[in-house]
Amino acid sequence: MDQAKMLRRLVEERQKNENGPKIIAITSGKGGVGKTNFTVNLAIAMAMCGKKILIIDADLGMANVDVILGTTPQYNLLNLLDDNLSLEEIMATGPHDIKYISGGSGLEKLANLNINELEYIIDKIDQCEYVADYIFIDTGAGLNKNVLNFIIAADEVILLTTPEPTAITDAYAIMKAYSYYSKQSLIGVVVNRIFEDNEEELVLSKLSKTAEKFLDLYVKKIGGIYEDRNLIKAVKAQQPVLMAYPNTIASRCIKDIAYNMINDVQLTRYGGLRGFLDKLRRILR
Repeated sequence: MDQAKMLRRLVEERQKNENGPKIIAITSGKGGVGKTNFTVNLAIAMAMCGKKILIIDADLGMANVDVILGTTPQYNLLNLLDDNLSLEEIMATGPHDIKYISGGSGLEKLANLNINELEYIIDKIDQCEYVADYIFIDTGAGLNKNVLNFIIAADEVILLTTPEPTAITDAYAIMKAYSYYSKQSLIGVVVNRIFEDNEEELVLSKLSKTAEKFLDLYVKKIGGIYEDRNLIKAVKAQQPVLMAYPNTIASRCIKDIAYNMINDVQLTRYGGLRGFLDKLRRILR
């Protein structure tokens, strides 16, 4: 084993032991850019690399992780209030043993819960500490209080956008709000639906220059995904593209992103699930 591989293993073990799972909020400035599709397929790609993944579908009013997976889970987030149901019963299982908690219609009711009910749900989610290496929070699209709560509390944020001018403008709005409320000075960006080879770099350059100049926020390149008709066919068939078309260009791009994320050596500590939930409690109060 060379020194780089040894360092990565030591860092991963230290993070796993000291910090628990890494919490990644995946968001977008507008709907329709492929956020949930990306979240599900990234989870599968990382699971294929041996990582344990949990998705929490927190897209208020538009929860559809189960639709992408072509499944109908029995329970959703609101069932966490049920004393007779364990966390294991509420979690559903997808391809490559990824776990997910469906948003379902329950998310619309979550907004009306009192603080004691929210605390109870948060305490129950705390048990997820032992079931995953990474927890993906699939947030809603756009700029609202619920989205901001999740991205501020997360260890890392991945912002999905496309080369369309409106998508870039909306992505910058998310970055602006994030820089104002969060103590983090870094945000990850994935450019989806790339047609030309230079589009990813152009989008990243535009966002990073503006963010550094006006927001003191630095953009981290996570990766790009090329436009792929097979991805559309997979969505219509209610299958993740990695399962339906594992060798197509979109699948290869997502696999590359997963590999790079897993092998990204970061010596800084992150809060893990306990830190995420503590920050979420403070925000909700």
